[in-house]
Amino acid sequence: MNLNEYLQVKDYDYIEYCDYLQKKYGIGLCDYMTKNWNKNKKISRTKEGLYAHHKYEDHAIMLSDPIFAKNNPYEWQQKQNIVYCDLLEHLFLHILICENPSRNKNQHENVGFGGVVNLIAPELNDVYSGWITSQEWRKKCHSMVIDDENVYLLLLKRFKEFYNYNPFIIKQLCSSFNAPLRIWSEKNNRKIYKKIKKL
Repeated sequence: MNLNEYLQVKDYDYIEYCDYLQKKYGIGLCDYMTKNWNKNKKISRTKEGLYAHHKYEDHAIMLSDPIFAKNNPYEWQQKQNIVYCDLLEHLFLHILICENPSRNKNQHENVGFGGVVNLIAPELNDVYSGWITSQEWRKKCHSMVIDDENVYLLLLKRFKEFYNYNPFIIKQLCSSFNAPLRIWSEKNNRKIYKKIKKL
């Protein structure tokens, strides 16, 4: 997602944006999980740089994990409820969920938030700091967004504004996906962390 596209969709609500992405990329190639709660390998489009997102993540967390998924309706795994997106689009989906979770969301589940601070932002922090993965599928995903750091920072600013610039939130945004694996150093991310703090 480049800046022009973000400006076009920035006022969409979550469902509108899911619909927009399904028109852009199509619905799921198949159901995300089989009825035995195993991930269907045919669902993946990472070779095209796209991730699969569950439309019902505004209702429940971790729908791609069988342990969590089986506590929710199987219908949520069906192909019509799968949305493909690049990493920045995925980040925007999770921010929209944080801004307006479903009224029927699971109790005690902080939908959207974990995807932002535990997965997507840490990976993009590393990418925009120069990390190059050895995984070919991930390289393709990164190549889709590498030139759009400006959009990434706009999205994080929006996220920070929603949480009223909470220092705890800002600290969580300044993290690395790969540093805990000891294949990257937090020091490499100093520049992007500085930008995030200044937003």
